[in-house]
Parts: sequence; C-alpha cells; structure tokens
Amino acid sequence: MDSLVKSTYKRVITYPCMGAIYHQGLAFGEAGRHLIESGQSNLFVPGMINICLATEIFLKSINATMTYILDEEEQPGGVAVSIGRDDTLKIAPGGQGHHLSKIFENLPEDARESIGQFARGEGYFGDIGEGLRQYDRVFVEWRYIYEKNDPGVLGTHPLLQICNAINAYCLSKVDQNLNAVDQEYDDSADHTKG
Repeated sequence: MDSLVKSTYKRVITYPCMGAIYHQGLAFGEAGRHLIESGQSNLFVPGMINICLATEIFLKSINATMTYILDEEEQPGGVAVSIGRDDTLKIAPGGQGHHLSKIFENLPEDARESIGQFARGEGYFGDIGEGLRQYDRVFVEWRYIYEKNDPGVLGTHPLLQICNAINAYCLSKVDQNLNAVDQEYDDSADHTKG
C-alpha cells in the first residue's frame, strides 16, 4: 500500500496582532519612561507600573508565535488534511498572569539566552528571571498602593535594563516573525551536518 503522506511542512503560526501587541507595549514603556524621567515624585509609581506593563506585553508578544512540524495526509476523496506531530509548543495567549519572572521563564531557551545577551549590552549581567522577580507584584499591587501600609521600595535598576533588552529582542524579531510562512521541510536531510 502506498504511503498517504504527500508532503511535510514546517508550520509557523503567527498571531496577526503580534506587531500591535509589541507596539502597545512600546507605548506603555515610553509613557513610563517619561513619567519617571519627569522627576516628579508623584509620577514615579505610575511610571513603574507602565514599565512593568510594557515588559509584560513585550514578553507576551514573544510568545505570539509557535512553530511545529506537521504532515499533510490525503484522506478518502482526495482531501488533504494537516496532521500535527508536535503540539508541545502551544501558546496560551491569555491567563498567563502578571508575574514577569514566570512569563520570562516560560519562553523558549533560545529567546531567554538572546535576551540575556541584550541585557549585558544594557549593562545588566545578573540573572534575568531573578531581576524580574523583584517586580512580579508591581503591576497588580502598586495600582492600588493606597491599600498597602508598606508597598516596599524598588528602584528602576534592573527593570529598565531588562525591559530595554526585551524590547531590543522583540524589535529584532517582530518583522521577521510577521513575515513567517509555512515552509516545505525535508525531514530526510541530515540537519546535524553544517
């Protein structure tokens, strides 16, 4: 019996709003920077909230794509159906919460490593996840800062350096990912040789 597999593709799925997600984050980041740089003490908290929100949006925009390998099989009647082989890279666009460190740690390893390289270029040499963990509760708790007797004290370091690094990573990828298309994939080739 002949194989029913017609061809194999590397499928890239991109949410159509990925660019919009990134640019919305950029707007919050710029607003936060202006508030903090104004020097007005009453604008520091709103500025930090905006920077944290920008960081969250940038991180979530990175997860707006996924790639997996699929087979196209011909069904009775000549209809071709795509059958996915690897669904481990599913993207959950919502419900990820506001914990920056968790969102970062759920990114693919290559993205985390690239962000680390960008962070070193910004002058931050620490662990990105640990740096973000300091700000995990800012977006939620500082919006209602009057409800807390002691909101804690945080500075802009390393948040600004990390946010700039994530922004640089997003900027390097957003156009590339928006133009991604399905590509025929040769799974018989030896990809270990270079």
